[in-house]
Amino acid sequence: MGGSSQTVTTNLLREAARDSLNSPRREQPVDRRLSRSPKTGISLHLVAITSYLAVALVLWGHVWFGGSPAHSITCNCGDTVQQVWWFEWLPWALTHGHDPFLTNAMWSRLGGVNVTSNTSWLAPAAILSPITLLFGPVASFNVANLLAPVLSGWAAFALAGRFSRLAGARITAGGLYAFSPFVLRNTVLGHLGLTLTPYLPLVLLLGLRLLSRETRPVRTGLLLGALTIFEFFTSLEVLAITAVTGGLCTLALIVCRPRMVAEARRQFLVAASAGATLAAAALAYPVWFYLEGPRHVAGPFGPSASASASGIISAGPNVFNAHTPLTAVGYLGPQGPNVDYLGIGLLIAIAASCPVWRRRRACTVIAGVGVLTWVLELVPAGLWARLPLLSSIIVRRFALPVSLCAGLLIAASIDGWWSAAGRRWPGAALAIRRRVSRLTILVCTVLAFIPMIDTYSPPFRVTTAAVPAWFQHDAGNLPAGTAVLTIPFSYYFASRPIYIASSPMGWQAEMDDDFDLVGGWAFVPGGNGVNDEVMSALTGPVAALLALSTNPRRLTVAEQETIRSALTRWRPLVVVVIPQYAKQGTVVVVTDTLGLSPIWSDGAWIWNLNRSTQLGVNKSVGP
Repeated sequence: MGGSSQTVTTNLLREAARDSLNSPRREQPVDRRLSRSPKTGISLHLVAITSYLAVALVLWGHVWFGGSPAHSITCNCGDTVQQVWWFEWLPWALTHGHDPFLTNAMWSRLGGVNVTSNTSWLAPAAILSPITLLFGPVASFNVANLLAPVLSGWAAFALAGRFSRLAGARITAGGLYAFSPFVLRNTVLGHLGLTLTPYLPLVLLLGLRLLSRETRPVRTGLLLGALTIFEFFTSLEVLAITAVTGGLCTLALIVCRPRMVAEARRQFLVAASAGATLAAAALAYPVWFYLEGPRHVAGPFGPSASASASGIISAGPNVFNAHTPLTAVGYLGPQGPNVDYLGIGLLIAIAASCPVWRRRRACTVIAGVGVLTWVLELVPAGLWARLPLLSSIIVRRFALPVSLCAGLLIAASIDGWWSAAGRRWPGAALAIRRRVSRLTILVCTVLAFIPMIDTYSPPFRVTTAAVPAWFQHDAGNLPAGTAVLTIPFSYYFASRPIYIASSPMGWQAEMDDDFDLVGGWAFVPGGNGVNDEVMSALTGPVAALLALSTNPRRLTVAEQETIRSALTRWRPLVVVVIPQYAKQGTVVVVTDTLGLSPIWSDGAWIWNLNRSTQLGVNKSVGP
């Protein structure tokens, strides 16, 4: 009995190994076969989109079923507030005639912010501007975070059509990419640029279509150029990650299929020329603004931690870096698994299926690229920071292409076993094969998502985007040209959680940017004028205001004089202390520093400094 079973298994593996994506039958793309029945093709895509949307609705159930899409948010703080702020900024800038690439609405009086040097999501913000204008930036935030993984999953589903004929396998591949630990972690933190990621799979898909000469190169090139333009205004980091991944795929193809690459070189050259021409025409000024424009920042953009080799099989606690938990950067719910986690179950499934996909050159290329991008995650952060151009990428974010490669290999594995079983037992009932494939898909899905369900405990935790009463009732009535300085000072620094530093940005965005904010949580040139302020700390009034925010009772005479001098230059200005956000003794120290007593208005202490206000004259003790 054992010998017979072993013989059957061996024969099955031999039959499976003969099936190759290189054969003429398998080189024919799934999408072309589907195009013979447009209704069937469209319905499959709709099923995939609906599946991903259903998962996204479950994850954000507290927003769409138990809360208010216009006010419910993971936290009106942290990195999440950055996204909300940028959603508000673009339509405000365009409707008020401001340069969308440079803002003084935050870091007012300190030089402003280069929008292209920040994760400003200009393209999604432009598309969702009608929602922002009608319902507010929090509504746009919720719509974007709901739909981002859906679009990413659909793009991966379309790419998986090159690796599997089975709809279930393709949907599984898209789900593994759209709801990977990497994507979910960035979803709860509001990192739209790292969750809206259809660019990577779509670029690879178009590249494969060019390679097999199935499409017109000029049209494909223009489409690639348009996608690149959109990605430039969504996430430069994903754009760079895609370029590295695409380069690795090209090298692997040259090694595995040199003749095919040589035959398609004209296709690639024509497409590249068309795409580059379109992108250059549209991005010439934005690229200059990013590289040389006012207040631009050169990478690295902060400390970067490399992945642990065990992270791919160990869920572990999900942390921003070795010292900062998720609660410090904007998510108040339970922490999910490591961003680079795949799990031993999925890895075993891929390895055990190697006999059914190893001779498919496309699968071999994807497997190699997956391994190489995983190795990039392990590069020591210090070494990575020395690499030109790539230093601005946080190295652990190569988990994105790793999850895509894993999903494609799972799709190819399911398809390979389906084909092998059909050849081995041609008389077997189709219903039996379908049950086996569905069981395989179910097992892969469970292996992938149980750790995330267990750690995140969906639906995601949300709260209400509350705004202090003074900002609701008084901030909008300030005279034109008045800036607001909040204490605590709105600025990131290592010794204070980011959620405290960025909260005033949320209040400003909720109030339609009716005032300018001194400070903010954004990348601006640091003390060396090159790297951002996280890498090169700012001195002068910024350092003094930080000292006032962290330990006001120890403010030195020199720091008080620095603050007084800066505020004299920054008038007209309103200094606002919200008691629940401030340190004990802040009001007394600010009063002593300014030499002016505050007024109490709508739950806040206020110092209104107009152009004629003299500071340091009345050295009164605080209230």
